[in-house]
Amino acid sequence: MTSRSFRPYAVTLGLLWVLPAVLVVVLHVTLPDYNASGQCSGLGFGCTLTPADLVLFLGYFAAPVLFVLGLVACVVIAFVQSRRQRRGPPERPTSSPE
Repeated sequence: MTSRSFRPYAVTLGLLWVLPAVLVVVLHVTLPDYNASGQCSGLGFGCTLTPADLVLFLGYFAAPVLFVLGLVACVVIAFVQSRRQRRGPPERPTSSPE
C-alpha cells in the first residue's frame, strides 16, 4: 500500500473516528462537572446530566454510527481505488507533427 492509496483512508478515518473522539475528550475535560442551576446531577427523578457527562452520553450514541460510517467509507474508498487501478491511467492523445 503506497502513501497515495493510504491518504484517503487516513483522512476519512481521521474525520469520522479520531476527530470526534478528541472532541469528546476535550469537551469532557473543559466543560463543568456541575449544573449551573444547582439542580441535582444524574439521570431520572428530575435530575439532569452535567455538561461534561452529557458530552460523554452523546458520544456513546454517536460512536456506533460513526464506526459504521467509517467502515462503509473504507469499503467505498477500496472499491473506487480498485476500479481506478483496473482501468489504468487515462491515455493522453498523442499530438501529430504537422
